[in-house]
Amino acid sequence: MSHTEEDNQDHQDHQDESANGKHLHVAGDDEGSEAGSEDAAPDPETKIAALEQELSHYKDRYVRAVAEMENIRRRSEKERSDLLKYGLESTLKDLLPVLDSFELAVPTETAAPEADTNEKSFHSGVLMVKKQMLDTLKKHGLEQIEAKDKPFDPNFHQAIQRVESAEHKEETVAGEFQKGYVLNGRLIRPAMVSVFIPV
Repeated sequence: MSHTEEDNQDHQDHQDESANGKHLHVAGDDEGSEAGSEDAAPDPETKIAALEQELSHYKDRYVRAVAEMENIRRRSEKERSDLLKYGLESTLKDLLPVLDSFELAVPTETAAPEADTNEKSFHSGVLMVKKQMLDTLKKHGLEQIEAKDKPFDPNFHQAIQRVESAEHKEETVAGEFQKGYVLNGRLIRPAMVSVFIPV
């Protein structure tokens, strides 16, 4: 074999070795990539823990949403109930002066006149109208506050006069200057009263 042919053969062998090295390198890269992919994949326990945490988060949000909806429902029911109970409060307050006029004209404890028949009839008629009006207002929740001879209660009675008394062991309402009223248990005007003070 000539010198030139030997050089060509060596060059060819070198190219074949280079090509084989490249193939080996690529194969090694593929194996490394597959190994890296296997290492990056989460194990089942980690995945389950993540899912459980996510489930707990959404469950907590659901419970909070249900509780909030229940609170809204209760508030709505209370507002509706209050509207039904106290929606007429302003109107009924405007009627209190009319009731006061009835009370001044014919106090409840005043007996009808005996002598004059016409006056007696008038007195009875006014008392009847007054009673009908009070009964009608009572159907809507308006009631007079019991005061006279009752223990003094600052929540419902407003004392404008105090009278010392050795006969009473506790503060007691002596008399009424103006009737008090409650609407379905809510005070809309206290009774103005005089009070016996123990001495």
